[in-house]
Amino acid sequence: MLRFKVQCCLLFIILSSRAQTHHALDGSTYAGSLGIHANPASSLSSKDTFDITIASFQLNNYSNLLKFGYAPLLKKNPTLTLEPSVGDYKRSLNTNLRVNLLNTKYKFNEKNAAGFGINLRSVTNIYTGHYNLTDSVADLFEFLGQNTGSLPFRADAASSNWLEYYANFSHTLVDTRKYILNVGGNVKLNKGLLGLEASLSNLQYQKSVFLGAEVYEAKNADFEYGFSSTVASWDNTLRLRENLRSLMKETKSGASIDLGAELLIKNESTSDWFYEGLDYDYTWKIGVALLDLGYARYHYYPESVATSGIKENITPDILFDKFLGTFNNIASLNDTLATIVSNYNKLTGNFLVYHPSRLLFNIDRKLTRSIYVNAAMSMPFSFVQRANHTIVNDIGYLTLTPRVENAIFGLYFPITFTTTTQLKLGAAMRVGPLVFGMNNWKIFNNNTDLHNQSGYLSFIFRFRKKEKKPNYNFLLSPRKVL
Repeated sequence: MLRFKVQCCLLFIILSSRAQTHHALDGSTYAGSLGIHANPASSLSSKDTFDITIASFQLNNYSNLLKFGYAPLLKKNPTLTLEPSVGDYKRSLNTNLRVNLLNTKYKFNEKNAAGFGINLRSVTNIYTGHYNLTDSVADLFEFLGQNTGSLPFRADAASSNWLEYYANFSHTLVDTRKYILNVGGNVKLNKGLLGLEASLSNLQYQKSVFLGAEVYEAKNADFEYGFSSTVASWDNTLRLRENLRSLMKETKSGASIDLGAELLIKNESTSDWFYEGLDYDYTWKIGVALLDLGYARYHYYPESVATSGIKENITPDILFDKFLGTFNNIASLNDTLATIVSNYNKLTGNFLVYHPSRLLFNIDRKLTRSIYVNAAMSMPFSFVQRANHTIVNDIGYLTLTPRVENAIFGLYFPITFTTTTQLKLGAAMRVGPLVFGMNNWKIFNNNTDLHNQSGYLSFIFRFRKKEKKPNYNFLLSPRKVL
């Protein structure tokens, strides 16, 4: 039973490995409630009075740990490929999933707006020290022999999966004819659905020759792996509704905030008090936001463990004998692990996994009535010490997105640079309420790698108040200018 539960958790993490951080609509006046998560102040620079995002899925994965894909993708009978990446370097896997459900935004007037909604979030990180893997390696002993220069070896993994409820408020702080400064914030409460943390540190082994044969002996290793008690809340004999109710009872509460500001700079015509788009139109829009300042809380499952040191005379043969086929659940695995380590301790109580906080800059330039260029830069950071806390990270990126859009239709062409995947060219389209796109055209190649691909699909319904158009007759204009 527990094995099935762990497999379900791993499957959920793998599915989340296609998550996307950057959306082509970030910075657009048509982003509405979806743009709140890139900058909480953006709800006031939206053209629409009210909008609702029925659902939005943002999917991506950045990895040099594994290579997987379909080839050829656009022909009959594509073949799935899955293999470890070769070379001598550090490995990483960074995933980020966001599912927006019933996100809404409402502008009370030109100076105040609010929003609320529910999001499902999942972030998974794996980082390793450098190790050498070649196509020609034949067995474990050859692999150990070519990696003596990688010692001591370290690897870390963390995953946080949570359901969050948020409320947004934004306000116009400064309003002149030429400049508008909007500020906003998101307050978010969450329920931790599944938390995982694991580390292998100070791994060292020694090679010697005995009777003409190479012998390897483990000299030290420190292990830690903890996972949330929610992993044991699922029962295959119960209905889905009963399992979900049981899961939510087991969750712990966490919290986070987003803070943002946007400066709208207008030209002479759009700064006139009688101009129809006074509250949202601009020549330049400059935004800055601090996102995901917070954490999710979890309770350790009883079989979470921390160990240090290795007993003497532990060789690969002994490890094979102890661990291959001798256990069928986590408890028996831990019992076996306790026989080879020097110090063994159970992890108890609650643990926190801090969100992937980042600083986001966004600059939008209006060129014509329907042509814009957007530039965004995301810089991950942590407001707590990484050495003492479990933190999941997002990748940093720089993106440039030319776009052509109006109320009904939009085309977007994001050009993205990251330190992990280098330059990527993407495309997106908005038709009525439907938005879909990807950040890498490479998916249309016949030999397609999926481990660094992304895509998103959103349904945004927008509504505007019907009012008389302003005119230049001071007495007849519906805008309050006094």
